[in-house]
Amino acid sequence: MSVFGALDLTGELSCMTAERKRSGEFLEFLRWLNETIYADAERLYLFLDNCSIHKTRAVCDYLDDHRDRLTVIWNATYAPNLNDIERVWGQLKRASLNNYFFETVENLEDAILAAVGELNRRARKEHRKTMSHSLSKAA
Repeated sequence: MSVFGALDLTGELSCMTAERKRSGEFLEFLRWLNETIYADAERLYLFLDNCSIHKTRAVCDYLDDHRDRLTVIWNATYAPNLNDIERVWGQLKRASLNNYFFETVENLEDAILAAVGELNRRARKEHRKTMSHSLSKAA
């Protein structure tokens, strides 16, 4: 099981599971982000590492075709510490997936999606708290 994810500025995680991690699945994830999740956004900034599936002809063509809306920021090679989503993946694994046997792939997928849901609830709560604090300081 593979998981593709995007972390927005509020700390909310959008993820898609797939059987494999290939450029076709990544391209499907990009389309989902661009055309569904962030369809109303004026501009999207994608912080990508140098994984080979991010640089295939099909992915590069899609990014080029949507360059008016999508901007790619390439992470430095061998620097996952600069990519915030790597910390989120680590937290997700430690809190929800480590040291547990999932009898089926479906159970694993359910656990991943439940963990992402909980992470997003906490992110929304923290974002509301930050916004309330910002608004009260402005008043």
